[in-house]
Amino acid sequence: MKLRFFFLITLSTLLLASCRKEESFWEASFSVLGDSYSAFAGYVDPDSNDPWPNYSQIEVTKPEQMWWYQVADQTGWTMERNNSFSGSLICNMDVANYYGKHSFIRRMDDLGEPDVIFIFGATNDANHDAPLGDFVYADWTEEQLCMFRPALAYLLDYLQKKYPYAELYLMIDMNLGSGGIDDSIREAFIDSMHQIATHYQVHSIDLYDIHKQWWHPDSQGQEGIATQVVRALRAGLNA
Repeated sequence: MKLRFFFLITLSTLLLASCRKEESFWEASFSVLGDSYSAFAGYVDPDSNDPWPNYSQIEVTKPEQMWWYQVADQTGWTMERNNSFSGSLICNMDVANYYGKHSFIRRMDDLGEPDVIFIFGATNDANHDAPLGDFVYADWTEEQLCMFRPALAYLLDYLQKKYPYAELYLMIDMNLGSGGIDDSIREAFIDSMHQIATHYQVHSIDLYDIHKQWWHPDSQGQEGIATQVVRALRAGLNA
């Protein structure tokens, strides 16, 4: 009887500890490097960045509905900087236009001093038919940085060197792009992101079934993103 009682007390203690571990996050600040999916008016940094102007039309009317706000709320983390720019590509250009001024790789040095960095993009690269290019992991040329694969590699390489103590998370929309994107193109971008993240040993978070209106996450979609991000963070915490 005493042995059974001791076993039950021990089991209860372990379960309680497990719950506490599952619910608690370390103290941290995070920054976002993103595009219109994250660019809510009045909450981009620097404030000269273009927000996406149509959030109110897709039932996102306040910052509390954005995925990054919900991640901060659920983890207790502080968002240090949201360097998101509507319409921006990761690489410097697509087949028709030059986007170098506002690309991810032109803004990646302005993220503050975060403990965690979320990189959430590639939508515009896919939508604007940015050339994929080759997998290049060093000595990038300006021409190569106008292509998606070399630019993403350059981005992750730079972030690891500039922010050596930050955890990097590459967020991947598994239904990347608008409805007009060919499945083979979508898969090529997604596979490239996975391969490059693996090369740099960067965490990737696959995001499924993001509810969208006008090709952007609405209130339901933003909540779905936050839920999946926190779930991935919690899985890492409890690994």
